Amino acid sequence: MLINMKKIIILVLILNCLSVKSQTYYSKMFDLYIEWESFKYVNNVGNNICLSGTSINFFVKDSTKYRKIFIVKIDTNLTILNKNEIQENYLSASSLFPINGLKNNYIYGLIDTNNIIKHYLINSDSNLILSNKRSISYNSKLDMTCNSFLNNKIYLFGFDYNNNVASKVKLSIQCIDTNGNLLWGKVFQDKRCYTNNVVQTKDGNFILAGFKYFGESTGSSDSAFAWYAKVDTLGNILWEQVLKRGSKIMCEYVWATNANGTIYLTGTNYANYPSSWYSSIYGDTSFSYILKINDNTGEVEWQKRFLYSINKTSGLLSSIGGMTYYNSNLYALISHNVYLPNQEYIMFAKFDLQGNILWKRLFQQANYSNRAYSLTPTEDGFLICGDSKDSTHAKGDSDAWLIKTDSNGCIIPGCNAKDNVVQIINPEKVFTVYPNPAQNEINVNTENLDIKIESLAIYNMQGQALKTVSKTTKINTEDLANGNYLLIITTNKQQMAGKKFVVER
Repeated sequence: MLINMKKIIILVLILNCLSVKSQTYYSKMFDLYIEWESFKYVNNVGNNICLSGTSINFFVKDSTKYRKIFIVKIDTNLTILNKNEIQENYLSASSLFPINGLKNNYIYGLIDTNNIIKHYLINSDSNLILSNKRSISYNSKLDMTCNSFLNNKIYLFGFDYNNNVASKVKLSIQCIDTNGNLLWGKVFQDKRCYTNNVVQTKDGNFILAGFKYFGESTGSSDSAFAWYAKVDTLGNILWEQVLKRGSKIMCEYVWATNANGTIYLTGTNYANYPSSWYSSIYGDTSFSYILKINDNTGEVEWQKRFLYSINKTSGLLSSIGGMTYYNSNLYALISHNVYLPNQEYIMFAKFDLQGNILWKRLFQQANYSNRAYSLTPTEDGFLICGDSKDSTHAKGDSDAWLIKTDSNGCIIPGCNAKDNVVQIINPEKVFTVYPNPAQNEINVNTENLDIKIESLAIYNMQGQALKTVSKTTKINTEDLANGNYLLIITTNKQQMAGKKFVVER
């Protein structure tokens, strides 16, 4: 009896080890509040995932004044364990930001009311109970959009727009302790700047990145230029640079990345504005940029300009945000918007340190537009957070989505075999599989008449290909043992989508 019990224990341990090696990459869409939700940031909490984001209720008369900010904890099965709303009935600037470099689940929050922004420093435990929510009082309307933690102090960077005129926003830098007490603050009256992000430099200072307004009238895109600066820990500006119009590397805004001490900037030139001069220089399509800068002077050492599109459609908007440095390479999420139904993509790209693209992976919802907000490396891949643009929620589709890719940017086995393939992140909108559980055969049905099946493939849960058939909507399963499998379809539109099915006899 004792020997049998030992055998059972060993068998359970083996099965647990095998389950860890199972196919763990996925795309998941969440409908949290029957509203338009966005996942923007992710943190690991033990064996679970903590996501923070915002939502909007479009069913109310004035949706701009009914928003929520929230944090959600999900387990490895993507089941929601807990969700916590921070506040309701506030304006668009409200959001949550993880404190860069500070652990213990600290989150910095903004609550935008009619006349002043309320600031909160929040510490949540593993159950997302919001403890020690400390209000940070300011006397003006400060929107602190990025932060950094250094030497037990939290540095907040943003802007003051107490006058409510966009072109007059003033650069603001604040320093607080981990109890939320304001240590010092500076507002620069002569700096008309928005800051998008901040990174620490190897000499213990900061690089701010964003854009700067010139002109005092409308604050339109015609008067916005990419701006970046180096700031010390006392809030002194050591140098600043502007990518001015007339230069072919001019961007409307930039983001900074620290790659092991080397500073890179990413940015975008938009084709659709300002129209008075752009088309004569670049034509009708916008470009994304990678710039390497000298952090001692801010001078651009080299630039790479690139454009990628499946269909090269006129009017394409190719927009790159911040990059992530991980395992000696750079990674970025790039949005492609062509203003046509089902033609908006997210590109996940890997770059070398010279700005060359090593690979690119495309993601798309089957029914709505796509926007990705954050990219987070994990031990075995990446987490991507985003949302769609179903602003009316008329069809009841979920908006917030979470993608877990492998180290090659794939959620679907075999996606890296062809670089232009689009990975569908909501396959339930593309095809159905039946019967499930299956015995000797499974069939595929596509409700969209424009989608034609080019091939079907069966993979095991470790991502190994078992069989493939072409130009058919059924595949034989007689030779498969009982268990879980993945069915991958490839369509005539260069799309791949996958679903799990079960063989059971």
